[in-house]
Parts: sequence; C-alpha cells; structure tokens
Amino acid sequence: MGSTSIMIRVRPPDFDTWLAVHHANKELRREYGISDGPLYRDANDPDVALVHWNVEDVDRALQWFSSDAFKAALVRAGMPERELWIAEKWG
Repeated sequence: MGSTSIMIRVRPPDFDTWLAVHHANKELRREYGISDGPLYRDANDPDVALVHWNVEDVDRALQWFSSDAFKAALVRAGMPERELWIAEKWG
C-alpha cells in the first residue's frame, strides 16, 4: 500500500482571501496528521485551485472537516465550493 492523499478542488468566491485563510490554517491541519503537498491553480480558470495534502491517517484527517477551526475558516474564506477525493499512491 502506498501513501494516502486528500485532494480538494476549491472554487472560492475570492481566490486571494481563500489562499490567505488556507495558509493561516497550516499548523492547525498538522494536528490532524495533514501535511501540505503541492497547491495547483487551474491554468484555464485562475479562480480554481487543487489542494494536495499528504495524510498519516485518513479517518483522523477527515476529522479536520468537522472541527470548529475548519468551520470558522470556511466562513472567513467566503464558503468556497469544494470537491474532495481520497487517493492512494501506487508503485
């Protein structure tokens, strides 16, 4: 079994505001076993990002999304649209 990642496609109402909130929560995410991987900005739509996180334990990492810190961050970021994928690296 390879490493596990969470990838999230994000469409925030204001990209710069969302990005600042995203970076501000890096240390809080670490408490859930999440470490930041690459962050991609869509080449065809600069208002869309793909966030790649490496996670130690998927169940623990998913608890981040029900935390008060995450809920507060969502509000500060303008309630962006999100799609989430859980993936395992092969090879």
